[in-house]
Amino acid sequence: MNEALSLPNWIAHVFDHPVTDPAWYWSLDAPEWRDGPEHIASLIADTFEQSGELLSRFSDAQLNQAFWFLVSGSGSDFMFALVDSAVPLAARLRALRSFVPLFEQVMAVRCSPHLSHRDEQPANPLNGACYMWWDILPIHGKPEEPERTEFDAEVLRVLPRLLSIPQDACRESALHGVSEWQLYYPSAEAIVDDWLARTPGLRPELVSYAQRAKVGMVQ
Repeated sequence: MNEALSLPNWIAHVFDHPVTDPAWYWSLDAPEWRDGPEHIASLIADTFEQSGELLSRFSDAQLNQAFWFLVSGSGSDFMFALVDSAVPLAARLRALRSFVPLFEQVMAVRCSPHLSHRDEQPANPLNGACYMWWDILPIHGKPEEPERTEFDAEVLRVLPRLLSIPQDACRESALHGVSEWQLYYPSAEAIVDDWLARTPGLRPELVSYAQRAKVGMVQ
């Protein structure tokens, strides 16, 4: 393996930067990660599956900045590896499923329980990337493309797993994701109905958000 493209170097490239405005990756001379999409998908999965340990040394603000770089299509093109047909489906599905341990090990532990759609304060800096995850992720449903059937079906299995994490910032993020994907797969509405039926004691504001999300009415 090319040592320059190792997991420790990947983590340093994505996460190990001071928090600045504008962020480091907007600089014209920002370092680039030159790698193939299959290895990138593997690095994403490796990082997220072990995120509680691998990312522990970074501050909440550093993680927020890094996720905006890693996940957003305007920050990098890394997430396109998940829908690159040149990458084996198993590798792409593994990277997609690794969102769950990331949210369990990092977002649920570090984010504050404030609701971002209500701009509740004082929220943790990491709440921003958590809330906007499915909005900035440059992957959308493709029901008209048969080659996307299995991947898209897995998204609709990952979302309820994220929604089941008992932390309001994670729940809100997953509902945001349901709203995004309901536009392509109206059956996603059932994800919310099932969750509401088996999750008592929710904040009324979150229930209201869920009712809007299930019909694609949140941004």
